[in-house]
Amino acid sequence: MNVEPCVKMDQVGSVVTLTLNRPEQLNALDTQMARVLLDKIETTANNPSARVVVLRGEGRSFCAGGDVGAMYTNRDNLPAFISDTIDAFHACVLGLQRLELPVIACAHGPIAGGGFSLAMACDLVVAARSARFVVAYSKLGAPADGGLSFFMAQRLGNARALEALTTGGQFTSEQALQMGLINRLVEDDRLEEETNEWVKQLLTLTDQSLRELKGLIAAQSIPALKVHLEREKSAFLRCAQTQDFQTRIASFVKKQSA
Repeated sequence: MNVEPCVKMDQVGSVVTLTLNRPEQLNALDTQMARVLLDKIETTANNPSARVVVLRGEGRSFCAGGDVGAMYTNRDNLPAFISDTIDAFHACVLGLQRLELPVIACAHGPIAGGGFSLAMACDLVVAARSARFVVAYSKLGAPADGGLSFFMAQRLGNARALEALTTGGQFTSEQALQMGLINRLVEDDRLEEETNEWVKQLLTLTDQSLRELKGLIAAQSIPALKVHLEREKSAFLRCAQTQDFQTRIASFVKKQSA
């Protein structure tokens, strides 16, 4: 029996599409999925025929964040489990930023926690009207990971980023557009079409100019992001070792299964 991969990679011409493919879990990230995504990103980085990358999610959501159920299942060894997952996830975030190719997030549905981080790690974001961006971390008693605190501060400024992160801020696609969190907003039935049109626009540039532009824009932020991701990991692990964190993930799983 054929088993669908948790991350699919397709290429048409010079466009590589990476599709998060755990639709029943709303594409929630676990350790395995993060590792597979990292492998696909690295494969794309070494693909001389690739010029543009699209990151999307199968089913009802782009990505609903980290797999809290997996955290609960591994609660007896939680710090080590979270450390492994964050390492793989953060490598994905850095990998997307380091790619010489522009990456477009094609976002829809609930986009929470690590899924929010993943969208912000892309260079450009086109979102469907159904998209809802949810910080989510405060519900678990944890700080952000995946660079979300870095990207939010970049886009919103420190004060507004802190407000969003401490309140578990939720933003409609319209609010996200107004705040500068996304680039374009379209009706759900036009999401793929708009993404494809944007890809075509990018492909009118020469391959060298695309790579140079991505490199120029990312050059200053990558060293700072790398340091920031290490700080996020350390902060997350300190919180993950508290009884409060354990209690909150148990409560979250109970509510999800009710």
